[in-house]
Amino acid sequence: MQEQHENLTEAADESDQLRDRHFNPWRIPRTEKARAAIQDVVHQLQSFERLYKHRKRKRRAVDLEAFEATVSAIASDLMYHHLLGHGDGVYITRSNRYLGRKSRYRPAAYGKILPTILDHMAEPEMAYAEQSIGYKGYFGPSKETTIRASKRLITRVVEARLELGDFGISKGQEVILLKRVKKGGWDDGGLEEYEDTPETILFREQVMTINGWLESVEIDFDEYYWPGGRPVDSRDRRLRRVFTQGRFDSGGRLFGGFWQPLGKEARRKGLMINGEDVVELDYGQMNPRILYGLCGAEPPAGDAYAIPDFQHHRSGVKKIMNAMLFATKRLVRMPKGVRKAFEERHRVEEVMVAIEAAHPAITSCFFTGIGHEAQFTESQVLVDVLLTLRDLGIHALPVHDSVIVGKSNQDKVREVMLSCFLKGTGVPGIVEVVGG
Repeated sequence: MQEQHENLTEAADESDQLRDRHFNPWRIPRTEKARAAIQDVVHQLQSFERLYKHRKRKRRAVDLEAFEATVSAIASDLMYHHLLGHGDGVYITRSNRYLGRKSRYRPAAYGKILPTILDHMAEPEMAYAEQSIGYKGYFGPSKETTIRASKRLITRVVEARLELGDFGISKGQEVILLKRVKKGGWDDGGLEEYEDTPETILFREQVMTINGWLESVEIDFDEYYWPGGRPVDSRDRRLRRVFTQGRFDSGGRLFGGFWQPLGKEARRKGLMINGEDVVELDYGQMNPRILYGLCGAEPPAGDAYAIPDFQHHRSGVKKIMNAMLFATKRLVRMPKGVRKAFEERHRVEEVMVAIEAAHPAITSCFFTGIGHEAQFTESQVLVDVLLTLRDLGIHALPVHDSVIVGKSNQDKVREVMLSCFLKGTGVPGIVEVVGG
């Protein structure tokens, strides 16, 4: 049942993969002082190559461009993570299996020259980077290569008075990501190549429109409310849309933005949009209602997760019901972390039977993997909400099935959310205030 648990937590896994400490080859300097600091590193490395005769001939124009782009990406990302306080380093690959391979997800900076540049930056004469080479775990766990800013690069940060806002992400980064089907519990379901279609072009245009809109909003965050203990980059607003199962009608949630991993309480207390305190509006009972819409049935009145005989175990019922949507066969045990939501005498089969009895109109959907399709419907509704609010001049920050908005816009945003849900699913929605 490990695979079923991974389906249930798929969105969280994707969020972690998109926001962890892996090297981002799309990182760029966005201010003049940052560009000057990076250019100095480029010149110093070129002088190092000449002095130690690491090159016999001058680079061609295309190779020089790749060299400069790679140095810029490495130095920018190391400076950025140093400012974030990631002292344990940034994970990076040196594998020829990945570097240099053509992909819509990789820029020119991720080429076969990258390991050589890393080695030169780590030389004592340069001291721009520290590098701990990884290895495959043939007889134990593997270790990824990690890099971190070394003393000369940190000196550049201090001397130029660089801050997080001096760095950004290239607009050439792909914002429509397609994940393949997982092959087992060990597989993270990596990214899959695809050819553009009118559909994917529309998806990309929508996300880029939303990203451009978010760049213009004034967003502040009081780091007092962030227990992570590190700075928060309030300019990190780039969203990406992640599709799953190798299909563009599966998944599709928006990931990215500094606010998503903050936690509900930190977002509610610490965020301000255009100088105003915020409220988070969340779709209630979204998956069951989407299923009723897909089945052409009317959702029953009341709480979809308030199941007879299990009314006091709502959170557990919700998790099992969601697992039943992503699973392709009946569960034989409680999903990981769900057992504590029930009494010891309760068994997963009796909970599933109770759920099926309470929702006969959608019972045929369970154990079909329809959860991926339901998640796509959810993501389409959220994109519609964001684009509608943009047209109305109301800024909003998405968090999967909820949006964060200024308190003065609460009633109007609820109205938009209900309208978009009805339009996208064919059934009425529920909108609740998170923590309200």
